[in-house]
Amino acid sequence: MRRPVVLLSTCVALTAGAASAQTPDEPPPPGTAVLGPVRLTPSLAIRDMGVDNNVFNEPDDPKSDFTFTIAPRLDVGFRARRLHLTLATVTDLVYFKKYDSERSTNAGADTRLEVDLGRLRPYVTARGVDTRSRLNAEVDTRARHHDVTYGGGVSFAVASRTRLLFNASTTGIEYEEDEEFRGENLKSSFDSRRNTLDGGFSMNLTPITRFSVLVVREEQRFDLSPDRDSNTWRITPGLTFSPTGLVTGSASVGYRHFHPLSVALPDYSGLVSAVAVGATVYSRHQLQGLMNRDVQYSYDEATDYYLETTFGLTWTMLVVGPIDVRGTGTRSIMDYRNVSEAAGRDVMSTYGGGVGYRFGPRARAGFNVDWSRRESDSSADRRYRNHRYFFGLTWGSTT
Repeated sequence: MRRPVVLLSTCVALTAGAASAQTPDEPPPPGTAVLGPVRLTPSLAIRDMGVDNNVFNEPDDPKSDFTFTIAPRLDVGFRARRLHLTLATVTDLVYFKKYDSERSTNAGADTRLEVDLGRLRPYVTARGVDTRSRLNAEVDTRARHHDVTYGGGVSFAVASRTRLLFNASTTGIEYEEDEEFRGENLKSSFDSRRNTLDGGFSMNLTPITRFSVLVVREEQRFDLSPDRDSNTWRITPGLTFSPTGLVTGSASVGYRHFHPLSVALPDYSGLVSAVAVGATVYSRHQLQGLMNRDVQYSYDEATDYYLETTFGLTWTMLVVGPIDVRGTGTRSIMDYRNVSEAAGRDVMSTYGGGVGYRFGPRARAGFNVDWSRRESDSSADRRYRNHRYFFGLTWGSTT
């Protein structure tokens, strides 16, 4: 799948649109170049510059190394009459001093084209990633994979504050040959395509709050492991908050019926959620919380899938002038399922904190320390400890 990713990145670069969140009436943020109908917003992040004391997340004899990631990004927005084209491109340059096998260059592009026809607003999207970053909290190895998503849909205004929504997308993931993790071939475990159809409505409750309900149908098919194929039904009510309000982000809590096509695997029916919201309290305190719960496929074909539940909270307080302090903590619980329905539980906990200095509305430098721990009642090989201390710098974003 490398060729579609390269083609996608080339096409979006030539069309020069971008995933800028601005509307045409909003003033551009500092650092944006305005060239007629085109807005160019560059940003740069230097992340995780410091010492990782367990590079490979090993249970015994952990390896330490100095590392950093440089991530330049460009958001481009173009609007002409009824046409709105957006593009975001980002590249991660990952460096390790001692373990050069962990170095990588990761690229991603995300584009959306929308046409405003009054009541009717059709759109198409494309997204591509070519990366060696870890797939999720379960798979600790840095292995090259290529992900591509194509989608489209339409919204139709039925009232001044209500729109009907119809969307479709297809997402493919492909690992390179011979990529393995704990003896399992990742290509066999994850190479697949997920086709999604959904429909519903959205309603503007206030100028800065939108409520929506979607009914979703998913089909996931695996290239090399058809016994892992599944179908899913979801219903997901949710709220979206404007970034200009005291509460920001989005929150959806719904129901999922996950049905593996293999009769040997149990279904899952129950609560799922995707919550990432922030709030400003007394102008000096910022709280950001997340609560995610959903079914995830496992790398290990002996367990097939797990139910992951993650809670997290980040608190940032402005101390004096441009100086702030930050504390964060997350906890992920992975309940594994197979033919016996219960196949063990892994728990991943991370907590830490740091201090930051803001150079302006769009630039921040910070020093952070974090500790992480993974426990497992199914295998001692999955347990590990790690602590890191690192420096970070963002320009163009203060998140």
